[in-house]
Order: sequence, then structure tokens, then C-alpha cells
Amino acid sequence: MSTNTEEQKAWAAVPAVAHIESQLATLQARRRALGDALSPDMARRKVYDEAARATVEGGDFPADIGKRAAKAYRDALEAESEVLGLRAGIDSLTAHLTYLKTTDGAELALTELGKSLMAFLAEVREHIPALEGARSAEEAIQVGNDATEAWKWLTAAVGRLKVLRAAQWNILRPLGDGKRLRELREKGHLEVAGLNPDDVPSDVLRSMTTGLYDVNYLVYLANIGTAWVPTSFDEVEAEAEEVADVGVPDDSVIDYSPRVSRIPEPPAPTRHGFERAPDIALK
Repeated sequence: MSTNTEEQKAWAAVPAVAHIESQLATLQARRRALGDALSPDMARRKVYDEAARATVEGGDFPADIGKRAAKAYRDALEAESEVLGLRAGIDSLTAHLTYLKTTDGAELALTELGKSLMAFLAEVREHIPALEGARSAEEAIQVGNDATEAWKWLTAAVGRLKVLRAAQWNILRPLGDGKRLRELREKGHLEVAGLNPDDVPSDVLRSMTTGLYDVNYLVYLANIGTAWVPTSFDEVEAEAEEVADVGVPDDSVIDYSPRVSRIPEPPAPTRHGFERAPDIALK
């Protein structure tokens, strides 16, 4: 299970996933508690060896050696069966969990994560006015105490944005082409819907495409109104394609016909011969 708190919260909102994860945790704890168990044959052999050792040291060979060995075998068989049963259960539930997290469960988790992002950015917007336009800690100090406190809060909030985006990546990554998804992330499409790089300040675009967030990027993201969490690989791919198509005319015509220079009329004859032909600019 991931240690990302936002990812855990998103999956907890998907009932089927929450149930399987709970059951898996229980089975894994039971398996750890069993430790290493002897196989039935080894357990029975251990009884024989201990009886022989005791006899060598001066004791009597047990009269009930068969009963002891059989009990050791049965106990070890039960323990081995417990281990095998738990292992089968863990493998089966793990496979089903993977299925849930790569089908409808992923969409539900990403939807929940999107709600968390929106709630978080709404909270961010409450602290922005106090900055009064300050874009650094030094400028915030110059503005006053309220701006300084707002800058401190927003600095800490950058860390939560990183956790949210890491959770988004972890859930999205198994859903489609990993190489293509990285390309989309590096172009900023996992951050903002309808992204047009030409409309984004260079420092903001740098943060958006590298994941190196800072307070100014957080302020921009909270104010832009198009921050999002895509709910599937197909959705982010479609969004990127739609942005790429904007502004391209559907009926554009390119003239590939060869350019032909106009051939001038010959000069008219005069009394002294031919007049000088006018200069011609070839096109």
C-alpha cells in the first residue's frame, strides 16, 4: 500500500478497493505472525532425531515414537496448510486489487483526488489577498505581518500540492502508455486543462512542466481556474489533442503550382534601333 496520504484517501473513497485493501492487510498480518513453519516431513524427522539423541545420551527410546511423530506431522501439516491458504488468498486479492485499480476504481479515485485538489486550491485562495502582490519572502516582509504569515502558510502548502500530484501520477501511471504519459506530464497537461503554453509566464511554465513547485506557481494555479485532475489516460490524451488542434483552420489551401515568371513584350523599334527594355523583377 502506498504511503502517500492523498492517494490513500482517494482509494479509501472507492468501497470495493477499501474492502480488498483491508482484507489484504489482515491476511498479510496473519502470515507474518506465523513466521517460518517446518514442513510435515521435517517436523516428523525432528521427532525422530530428538528421540535418537536422547537415547544416545542415556535415555530410553520413546515407546510412543509413532504417536509423537504423527502429532508433529499433523501439527506441521495444519501450519503449512495455513501458510499456503494465506498465500493463495493474498495472491488472489492482490490480483483483484490490481484489476480494480486499473478499471473503474481508478476513475473513482481520480475523481475523489480532483475534489481534494479543488478544496485545497480554494483554501489557498483565502491566503492570497494578504500577500498584496508579494512574490518573495523578502517582499512579503516588506508588506507586513499578514503577508509574512500568508507566505509561510503557502510555502508549507507547496508540499501538499506535491503530494496531491504524486498521488495523481501513481494512480494514472498504470492506466496507459507510460512513455506517452510522461510526455504529457512534461508538457503540463496533467496540471491544467486547455493549456496554451504561449499564455503562461515562463517561470510558471517551468514549474508546471518540471514539478518544481513554489509559492508563485501555487498562487497561479489557484487563480487560473482550470487546474484539474484527469480521470483517465484517455481523458488527458484527448485534452492534449484538442489543445493541439486549436487555431488550425479546417479548410486551409496551399498552392503547390510552380511559379512562372512573366515574359516581357519585346521592345518597340525606333529610328535608331531598339529602345532599352525595362528592368524586370523576377518573381
